[in-house]
Amino acid sequence: NSRKTKAHVSSPLQIVAMQASEKAVILAHISERAERYDEMAKHMKDRVQMGTPLSAEERDLLSAAYKGALAGRRQAVRVAAINEQQEANEGNQERAALAQGYRTKVEAELQGICEEVIGLLKDDLVPKAETGEPKAFYLKMQGDYCRYQVESVRGAPREKVVQEALEAYSQAKAEAEGHLLTTSPVRLGIALNFSVFQHEVLGATSGAIATAEEALGSANRDVANMPEEAVRDASLNMQLLQDNLTLWHQAQQQA
Repeated sequence: NSRKTKAHVSSPLQIVAMQASEKAVILAHISERAERYDEMAKHMKDRVQMGTPLSAEERDLLSAAYKGALAGRRQAVRVAAINEQQEANEGNQERAALAQGYRTKVEAELQGICEEVIGLLKDDLVPKAETGEPKAFYLKMQGDYCRYQVESVRGAPREKVVQEALEAYSQAKAEAEGHLLTTSPVRLGIALNFSVFQHEVLGATSGAIATAEEALGSANRDVANMPEEAVRDASLNMQLLQDNLTLWHQAQQQA
């Protein structure tokens, strides 16, 4: 064979892009260890906007960054709402108004983070994702952040966000069922979060039970033939699905 093989030489632009993406990921790791999740989210947003596909590790970093940025704010909203209600019940209207103002401020921050994530998913990640785990992961994430938005949106806008969450979860479920093993943590995580959405947001407990039982039953049938590592990866979500099923069945029996 006289055809010569050319050595691949990265262009300066490729080298800069590689270094920039590596830098963003390293900074995200440092921010995570420092528990500075807003900064971690910024670094992962930068990484997404570089345009090249995210690795599985980078997808997990993206998820952890925004989940961490939201966690404290979701808790703050819950605490402020409880405080607001307590003060109102005791007739302390001025204190209740202060708690309401604080809750509104944090809710605005929460909405801004959710909108940022959903924008990244809709504009960059979902359209460019490979079929299978990447696309299922991003669609689940889109459903999750629409669900978080629902917690602090009221009136007509809430119905729009609820519908967007339902569509994202439904697409994620279809993608996972079409391409992922029944014991895949991503597939089980989609079933877990979708069923919680059905129960908590839609008020469709029977639908939530059906979603959870289908996922858990399929995984239980296949898990015996899986390697030990795959069993470990699946076990947490399987246990959470079972815990929810127990609670929902009990609630139905008591109703």
